[in-house]
Formats: sequence, C-alpha cells, structure tokens
Amino acid sequence: MSAIQAPGRFGTSETFCSFYEKVMNMQSLMKRLVQQRENLSQLEKQVLDHFIRYPERLVSLKLEEAAKEMFVSTATISRTCKRLGFLGFQDFKLQLHLYLRDEDPAKNEGLSASLSAYVKRYEKDIQEVLQRIDEHKLKQAASMLAEARQVEWFGVGHSYSVCWDASKKLLMLGKSNMARMDWDDLRCAAQNLSKDDLAIFVSYSGETLNILEYAHIVKQQGTPILSLVGTKSNRLTELSDLVFYTPIEHCYFNGVDMCSRAPFQIYLDLLMLEYGAGQL
Repeated sequence: MSAIQAPGRFGTSETFCSFYEKVMNMQSLMKRLVQQRENLSQLEKQVLDHFIRYPERLVSLKLEEAAKEMFVSTATISRTCKRLGFLGFQDFKLQLHLYLRDEDPAKNEGLSASLSAYVKRYEKDIQEVLQRIDEHKLKQAASMLAEARQVEWFGVGHSYSVCWDASKKLLMLGKSNMARMDWDDLRCAAQNLSKDDLAIFVSYSGETLNILEYAHIVKQQGTPILSLVGTKSNRLTELSDLVFYTPIEHCYFNGVDMCSRAPFQIYLDLLMLEYGAGQL
C-alpha cells in the first residue's frame, strides 16, 4: 500500500502512515483524536493534523493565533474541536494541557503506568463535572427541593451509596427524605408519591430496568422527577423534568463496574449547599 503524503504546510518528508503509527503508540487522548479523523472534512483534518503535530505549542496559543498559524478561520478550529467531542477550543486546550502534564514522567514519578491511567481517568471525570456546573439549574433544583412535601431517592447498585450520602445531608438540613435499598420498598415508595413530592433518580446509564420501572410509576403519579445521569441520551432523561448530566468514563475491571460516582456526589453536594443557603 502506498503511503499518503501529508499536506505541504505540515511537511512532505513524513508520510501519514508512519506519522499516525507513532501517534497510535501514545496515550488515549491522541488515539481518540486520530480515530475520529475520517469523520472530519478536509479542512478539519488539516486542523487536527496540526493539533497532533504541535500539542505543546497549541496550549499556549489563543484561538486567533492558532487560526493564523494554521491558515484557517477561528470558526473552523472551534467546529473541529466540537466535532472531536470538546466544548470548544478552550476545552480542547484544557484537556491537552492535562494530557501533556500527565505524559511528563517527572509528574508521574512513583506511580505505575496502570495506576497513573486510573488517576487520569478520575481527574478527567472531575474536570468534566466542574466545567458543566450550571448555577441556574442548581437554583431550579433547590427550589424543587424546597417546594416538595417529601423527597424520595431512587438509585440501585453503586448509585445507591450516592443517594444514601445525599439523603443524610439533606436530612441534616431539615428536609424530610428517604433513600431506600430494597427494590420492593422502592416500588412501594414510587406508588405512594404525589404531585406535591419530589423523586430524585441517580443512574449512570439511565437505562437500568428497575430504575425505569420506578420512573414510569412516579410519572404516572404526577410527581416531578429530578435525574442525575452519566450518559447523555437515555430513557430516564425522557421521563425527567430536570436533568443533571455529566459524562463519566466507562470502566470495567474483570467484569466489575469501576465507573466513578464522584461526579454525582459533587453535583449533589452543590445542590445541598444551594438548598441550605436558601433556608437561611
């Protein structure tokens, strides 16, 4: 197979085949970028190629400076970043900065490669939730809490511990609420809710069958539903009145769900603080 030559402004001596072979030996961020190359337009591919060749330089450039250096418009760069799954150029630079920092051996001294990968995954999850904080939605959710006669938490498996922790904090703030573990108890609780109550669902996938069953029951009762989910498109969000979404990286180890629920806890801690401030 003949090698495809790189565009002239990036140099003609190095082929894409050999270049991308080197890139695929890098860590997950660069791999993810390369894997999405075929989904881009020719101009967007040009931007991506520049991203991959000069990552250290890019983190220090402003959008206008990067556009001038790549001979494209600022809109093209922003569009490319969004096509690659980022919120924009600033979000891309932040993730790139974290990647470059973590690739520096001095930064990971004393950590094994496997442990370092897990640390980076947790760091990425936390960064995602902090970037997505919406104060208006937090205030809206706090108002729903304040207006509710009774609050019921719905979470099964690993998500139950998130519900239990938030339930204890909400109780300490003076709000009657309950987080139940038994599936039959959850079903009965859903059936006994009214339009004056509030149901809070916590689910990584938003597709857990029991959770969907309870959500349908709650919906039939006319009870408002507030949901926290880790995936964007799912059936639980379709049943909800207000949704907090934070992408959580999928992780299984020997068949065990190791996805972090820390982003959910951050959202709920902020919600408790917002609710508590409104009660002063």
